[in-house]
Amino acid sequence: MEYRVEKIRFPCGGEECSGLLYLPQGEGPFPGVVMAGGLGIVKEVHADDYAGYWASRGIAVLSFDYRRIGESGGEPRLAIYPEDQLADYRCAISYMRSREEVEGDRICVWGTSFSGAHVLSLLAFPPRGVRCGVAQVPSVYMYKTLEMHHGSIAPLLWLAEEARQECCRGDYSEAMVPIASQNPPGLITSGEAVEYYREQVKRYKTMENKVTIDSLERIIGYNPGHQAELVSKPILFIVAEKDKTVPTGEVIEVASRVKVDKRLVRYMAGHYDVYRDPLRTDIAKLELEWYRIHLEEH
Repeated sequence: MEYRVEKIRFPCGGEECSGLLYLPQGEGPFPGVVMAGGLGIVKEVHADDYAGYWASRGIAVLSFDYRRIGESGGEPRLAIYPEDQLADYRCAISYMRSREEVEGDRICVWGTSFSGAHVLSLLAFPPRGVRCGVAQVPSVYMYKTLEMHHGSIAPLLWLAEEARQECCRGDYSEAMVPIASQNPPGLITSGEAVEYYREQVKRYKTMENKVTIDSLERIIGYNPGHQAELVSKPILFIVAEKDKTVPTGEVIEVASRVKVDKRLVRYMAGHYDVYRDPLRTDIAKLELEWYRIHLEEH
């Protein structure tokens, strides 16, 4: 089945988010998937990874940039505020429900790494029309993820506090640190992360390996693993056993506490291998099966 791609914008929080809407050819309405990236990842990255595959098989897909990132509006640029990103997901879902080509009561939310954590939060308090979710290599407790890279969150808290003390001499919101860097003060220090971010910055002109310092405390405090028991829609977890970016054991523990229909699939792979063939195609097929099971009409 062929598909077409439409560049769209939708309102959220007084700004506009930019998206790529993949629509299958033929008569709809079609079930839908709403997807967004991890820390600082722009919409084109995972649209290229997965959206075309699913759209060519009858699933409408919306991949979007959060506010302040990529082609979306909002200031300060490159700020990562988890609560706002969740709101952006909800606005994206509402937009999908407004499209006549999409079956508004047959939607799945998809996330990976940092956005995989968003899937837990969304399924704990699901928006109208959402039937299921996919959480790939999710960072379910951000403070534990950052402890894995720094030994302690203390250096990051110190950095945020020092920057705040200097705010009278400039705009605190514009101070930046790298997202992935093997040298301080990067948030993620694994070699696999540094290589991946370097690749994406070269490939996508709207992608930057930076985050505002005023985002740090919000990121550290974002730990949706605590909401596992509240998840009320079916969820598929993808785990990378050789993950050096997110602590795999925490994902498995969180999945064990989810009470509704769930599936956890493990791969002997690194965190970013899920975005590279041959594993990428295998996972896309697995996730397509998940959609077909949970987005079927009934």
